Amino acid sequence: MFFQRYKFTSYTERRAKRFRLLRICCIVFLMFIFYQLISSYIITTYRIQADTMQPTFSSGDMVITTPFYSAQKDIERGALVTVEPIERPHQSFFEKTTQKIVAFFTFQLVHPFKSNQPSQAKPFIRRVVGIPGDTIYMEGFVLHIKTKNGGHFLTEFEVTENDYNVKIENLPENWDTSLPFSGAYPEMTLKEGEYFVLCDNRIASSDSRLWGPLQAATQIKGRILMRYWPFSHISVF
Repeated sequence: MFFQRYKFTSYTERRAKRFRLLRICCIVFLMFIFYQLISSYIITTYRIQADTMQPTFSSGDMVITTPFYSAQKDIERGALVTVEPIERPHQSFFEKTTQKIVAFFTFQLVHPFKSNQPSQAKPFIRRVVGIPGDTIYMEGFVLHIKTKNGGHFLTEFEVTENDYNVKIENLPENWDTSLPFSGAYPEMTLKEGEYFVLCDNRIASSDSRLWGPLQAATQIKGRILMRYWPFSHISVF
């Protein structure tokens, strides 16, 4: 039926249909390129996939992030940031391209090849607690900080301008302080370009207690601007 109808369609009509189809393809392609530019250089969305940042975020929350253009200048104490994956899996050009295209047309609901990636291959959200020049140590899951020009140690809540809470639960009895998620960390001074990041849920996942300080130029990529889902918890950071 279709081929018979097409056979008896005039050349002018067929040419007009081809032009319409080509125009639609060009518009979709330009929208895809525009989206990639926006998400790479201006803002992007991110779905929280774990409870590592409770009570600030819960699994399933959706946030908007923006990249840092001058990490040394823009990263502030208390800021919520996105951190580069510890393990970056190898993906072929075909896999990367396919993943971006499918995610675009499914509104980020479908990510092919995602199951092949280890859990540590996905971006993290963490809170910046220590900045260059700080001398720090942790006791009872709370970071104590002596700022670059400070004369004595204060808790992380006393030196930051951002109000936040942390979630602390009891570890098993006789938990060694050298093990992950310990509530203690030895004293150290952060060098230029080094930032100490922590989970708000202090025993939920790994952070600078395990990784050590992060390099701003290569490991801290963006700032959380706002949470837009669920609507009942919309907030700006």
